[in-house]
Amino acid sequence: MTGSDDGNRVTFETAGETLHVRDTIEGERLPLRFDRAPDPRPAITDLFAFPVDRAVSFEAEAISIPKYSTVSVRESSGEFVAELSEDLTLPRSAYCFDVVGATKAFVRAVDVEVSATGMADGGAVEIEFDGPTTVTVGGRSLHTRPEATMAVPDDPEALMRAVSVLGSSIAEASPERSWPTLRGYPPRIGRGETLSIPGHLETPDAGVEIAVPATYADVYRVTTLAYYLGATVVPGAEPELRLESGYVEPLPTEGPALEERVSELLGTALLLDSLARTEGYVPSERYEYERIGGKLSFYPPNLADRPMAERLMEYLEVDPGTVEPCLPEWPTTAVLRPGPSGMELLGHLAHLLAPVRVRGSPVEAGADDRGTLRDRSGPGGSGSPTGAVLPPTAAVVSRTLAVAEGTPRPDDVRLPSGTAALDVAAYENLLDRSRPTKGDLRVSLLVDSDERARAFERAMGEPELPDGVGAWEVLVRPTCEEFRDRLGDPNVGLSLCSLPVDGSRVACADGVVDVATLDRVPTTTVFERAGGVTPASASVEAGSFGSIALDGALDVERVRTLVGLLATATPFAASVALARVRAVAGVRLAGDPSAIAVTPERGGTQGVVRVRSISETEHAVTWRSLPSVDARIGTEYHPLFEWADTVPELIGTERQAPRPLSTTEVLDLVPEPDGVVDLNGTVVFERDGVTEADVQRSARRALAARDRRQRPADRISARSDRE
Repeated sequence: MTGSDDGNRVTFETAGETLHVRDTIEGERLPLRFDRAPDPRPAITDLFAFPVDRAVSFEAEAISIPKYSTVSVRESSGEFVAELSEDLTLPRSAYCFDVVGATKAFVRAVDVEVSATGMADGGAVEIEFDGPTTVTVGGRSLHTRPEATMAVPDDPEALMRAVSVLGSSIAEASPERSWPTLRGYPPRIGRGETLSIPGHLETPDAGVEIAVPATYADVYRVTTLAYYLGATVVPGAEPELRLESGYVEPLPTEGPALEERVSELLGTALLLDSLARTEGYVPSERYEYERIGGKLSFYPPNLADRPMAERLMEYLEVDPGTVEPCLPEWPTTAVLRPGPSGMELLGHLAHLLAPVRVRGSPVEAGADDRGTLRDRSGPGGSGSPTGAVLPPTAAVVSRTLAVAEGTPRPDDVRLPSGTAALDVAAYENLLDRSRPTKGDLRVSLLVDSDERARAFERAMGEPELPDGVGAWEVLVRPTCEEFRDRLGDPNVGLSLCSLPVDGSRVACADGVVDVATLDRVPTTTVFERAGGVTPASASVEAGSFGSIALDGALDVERVRTLVGLLATATPFAASVALARVRAVAGVRLAGDPSAIAVTPERGGTQGVVRVRSISETEHAVTWRSLPSVDARIGTEYHPLFEWADTVPELIGTERQAPRPLSTTEVLDLVPEPDGVVDLNGTVVFERDGVTEADVQRSARRALAARDRRQRPADRISARSDRE
């Protein structure tokens, strides 16, 4: 397991004329080649306008940066100058070259003229100075995984001390922490006999304390807020937010009210920090400032250099109703039991800035119960024949999949439709396995009848594969050996199982296979007629990032739509919602609802554009970017539409087009590489070859349905709209 338990997130190694910037957390190295062998000496990290973990200095006259890196030029003070995408000369000044490759590096040179070549043809970036000079190289870990693990005994006060250290991963005390790339992955929390926190993990000095009663429930509720603020969590008779100035903000004592207030404070701090950073590392105009800037009593960028405690004093004066219209969507809200079992999830949930609710009984199962506990996710309590499937550590809800029954409990007899079952394995799998790349996803469909196989073959292959799918296959009535081989095939990234399921057991042609016993499964799995979340949870325990369990079977066009959405990096919950799966079957997820099945092209953020026809020739459009485990809260999304003068927005924000679009303009939306088009409730893929006649037909049906005050006919693909 990669990590840096010694505290050295970045080290420097030389080999001839090459300096390797080694990211010890990621286990990666970025080679920088110079015109002479470097003789590195330790340097002061404060020389850089950006946070770096370590720095070295030496003399050089030229640098070669690998072609798989991106390089931008900034003034030494941090102001952006140019992206090195073409040949460039720069006048004498102090510069900092911002390099993003296998890890993050900065190269600083003072009082130099610069000539840069070699970028346009995709080769290495070559940078030359007008003479030998002292260069300072700083490295910062990308920190996309925990650097260490803290052991915590079953004691809420010990957990408070560990939670207070989660913010050690955040690289910035300033509002720049609202960028997810500067927050880093918090250290893990593992259960142990005694409290053990690696010495290099320090509690941030933010001047903020959160006091709560020493109970698991209250510590869980404030964990994500404490992480973001860099706050120290301490025991207190009443919940309070305490600032170093002596100011005390009382917090509600009743559990659900405390949860709501904590989420409100988290959203406000993140949003206002993101406005305060707009003249920072990445200057930008912002949609949210256009909406609420005039209602604030302060100019947010003026707070950029103020400590967190001082910023909070200003933020606490803002009426929640002022910021509420601009708060981004929280893709994951976790529901934990009020006992020690949930503590191992806290670092992972903080990484996603996930709000935490607490419901249910404190104990999921004792060690002596593990052999007798029956799974309770299926009808009538029927579970795995092994009797060893435990209820999930947590339940998770997503705003994308509304749960009609309200906040679920992890120990509910049957998790409500739309809920996800969550265990630590889901996040550890995301850290330990690589995803298929969008366009290379191989899909395996396992069915129990020739008729369904033929239907799948027509839906998947005619006229073309869904977007994002590289290859697919259908296997009819596999044997146990064939089933194990197919799920264990490392080339299969998505498996949909239509075979009979009982608990975690799948019926094959010559017997049954228990998913819980498999050594390897695809990164994404879908089970039809699952009867509960059990097979999905078993698949995640066996290695999937996420899994979907359906109460019934889907029509093949809906399967095609669901597969196409997953294959284009649409988060799991959003894929289920856009494919309108719940219109025909109850659905439960296992894993984080914001997980994605494939790595998107160019690291893009997936968005959804909703088109609602006003007439056959005019269409109202809204768009929303989709937060995910990769595109986390605080990221900026900048849609580029010819018909809209857009500015960046926080990911998860919904916006409306300034005017209705013509049918031609709607057709121009379909090839959008990082987006999904929802046309009057129908998901449209580029490979569907949608025409002007298709859009007009969709408009007529939608308008007729509205005239009748009912939903449009249940058409879930552009292909079925033509039939």
